[in-house]
Order: sequence, then structure tokens, then C-alpha cells
Amino acid sequence: MENRIREFRQAQKLSQEDLARIAHVSRQTVNAIENDKYDPELLLAFKLAEILGTKVDDLFTFQLSHVKKKEEDVFWCEKYQCVLWKRADVEKRAN
Repeated sequence: MENRIREFRQAQKLSQEDLARIAHVSRQTVNAIENDKYDPELLLAFKLAEILGTKVDDLFTFQLSHVKKKEEDVFWCEKYQCVLWKRADVEKRAN
């Protein structure tokens, strides 16, 4: 997942240490996120967006082409999607 945290952080004239302190994480965590070595959990992503005065969608972009897909992962995803569709159909009939 690509991100623009460094760009937004520098625009706010914050160091990695400053951002880390405000977000209650380590400087190493901020560094790892900025360098695409770590994808933050959703709560931290929202917290960073709030601190940097933007939206999560503006900070992070997900590129499916960057994900290494395995055949079994694709099968699982397709299988899971079918389960969701079946569940939605059942719930629709119940209403």
C-alpha cells in the first residue's frame, strides 16, 4: 500500500518524532509506514489522517498490482465473495 504520509507530515512541518509523539507510536513505526515497510491498522490510519488534517483515502492508496497473488488466495477470495452474495440474497428475501 502506497502512502503520502511524508508529504503531508512535511507540509505540516512535523518531524517523524513529532508525528509519532502525537499519534502515540514510536518514531520507528512512522518511519516504517512512510517507507512502505509496514501498513498501519485501520485505527492508526484514521488517527494519522486526523493529525495530518486529511482523509485516509488521501493518505493511502491500494494498488492491487503491488500484491503478489497466489492461486489459492484468488480461489479463496472468489469463494468468499460467493458466500457474501448468497448471504445478501438470503437477507434480501427475508425483507
